[in-house]
Amino acid sequence: MNICNPGYYDIHPNWLTHTYTKEKVMANKNPFEIRSEMLTLAKDYMDQQYHMNVSFAEKMMDAGKMQMEEFQKHIEMYSVEELMSKAKEMYSFVSDKGDSTK
Repeated sequence: MNICNPGYYDIHPNWLTHTYTKEKVMANKNPFEIRSEMLTLAKDYMDQQYHMNVSFAEKMMDAGKMQMEEFQKHIEMYSVEELMSKAKEMYSFVSDKGDSTK
């Protein structure tokens, strides 16, 4: 479809006015939904960190550069408290409107 065609704008009057930004999407969510999303993001982040730690520890163990006690420490799963702390950290970043200069 040719957008230079004058009839195109008659068919699609909002073509130039629709913008989809993260800020607009977040504004349409209630506080519960935002906190839930932050918890999901935090869990995804913590899961990825855990898998990276396990992979690193396995490689170090195979190379003989890590003892079993240290290996077990690296593959320890994160706690609910750590997950909640990360979610709060992410939520505080989202809720901060840039007013503070820390």
